[in-house]
Amino acid sequence: MTVSEERMEPTTPLDRAGMIWTARLESAGLDLDQDADDLDDEERRVREEQRHHAQRTIETYQLALTLFVRWATRQGRSCLGDLQLDDLLTYARSLRRRTYDLSQRAQQAIEAGQEVERLSPRTIHAYVRPLLGFLALADSFDALPFRAAAIHAEIVRALPRLPDPVAPTPPDLRRLVTHYDKPRSEADDRTDRLLLIRLRNAALLHLLFSSGARISEALSLDAGDVCRDRRILQQAKVSGKGRREGTLFIRRPAERALRRYLEARSWPPASAALFESLDRRTAGMRLTRTSGWRIVHGAAEALANQVALEGKVDEAELLRATSPHSFRHFVGYHLLNEGVALAEVSQILRHRSVEVTRSYYASYRDVQLQEVHDQFSADPLE
Repeated sequence: MTVSEERMEPTTPLDRAGMIWTARLESAGLDLDQDADDLDDEERRVREEQRHHAQRTIETYQLALTLFVRWATRQGRSCLGDLQLDDLLTYARSLRRRTYDLSQRAQQAIEAGQEVERLSPRTIHAYVRPLLGFLALADSFDALPFRAAAIHAEIVRALPRLPDPVAPTPPDLRRLVTHYDKPRSEADDRTDRLLLIRLRNAALLHLLFSSGARISEALSLDAGDVCRDRRILQQAKVSGKGRREGTLFIRRPAERALRRYLEARSWPPASAALFESLDRRTAGMRLTRTSGWRIVHGAAEALANQVALEGKVDEAELLRATSPHSFRHFVGYHLLNEGVALAEVSQILRHRSVEVTRSYYASYRDVQLQEVHDQFSADPLE
């Protein structure tokens, strides 16, 4: 019997119950009779696409449960049968009041009478909401002394209200995107590896600028997703947030940057990662999100220093705050400024609905309405 097939009982320890829940999350949607060790790379990729929950989602749920179990243990709850009806409600309120802290360092600060920064509303939601699923599974085995559905409404009311998501105003990134197009000094391309690093970085920036891709989407691409018969495609299929499939549009500047990069790699196999690490320790591995952020931040920091010398202090400050996601916001704002319909921008950015796009760019809509109002409203007669 696998862990996911185990039953939960009132006597099941909380940490063991957590393992059962996590195992079920990881196996949801998979054929359990299929031995993963016997699969080739392509079959493993298909298997991952069939999984109901992305790995990052599972890791987030695991963290939420670990923190709750740690809190519950401190309250004298060691197994499922020990949990009380209002435990999760008390836990959620303690996170809001910060009377229960998640790190030992912060706990020491509280005991010393020092002020500790409160958790953000989104963090509290991320720590509490997954636990409703955990309790629902335990309840389905009659392992709890109460009904999980009875506390759902109370938990929702106890959680803080999430702020409306608003996209920050990005700097003009048209200058930044070309940062890696040419060597900045004679030392930049002195070896084949350094040349390839620059071409890779240029290709990544151009792809983000062209498509408005999330950094995770860009880094998940394989060479075959953007190239066919040594020809760069104008569109690339990608599995985005929530595993929704979408299309990245590759414009001419990005096409040229990708071609130079893939030519320098001697046109790698279609299954090879598009953006590979070229560090000596991790060479050949897929580039990580952290590395992607460093590539963008390095270019933005260099340009910010240059812009500051030109006396453009505000623009330099915006550049220093630039992240890979800033390219996505730039694409959204630029398209809307050019008069592209909100529904079309929503499809290009692969949002789950037009309302998401509308809420992200609400500040833009206010500015646009102000301009329309000023231009077309009637003036009083003299």
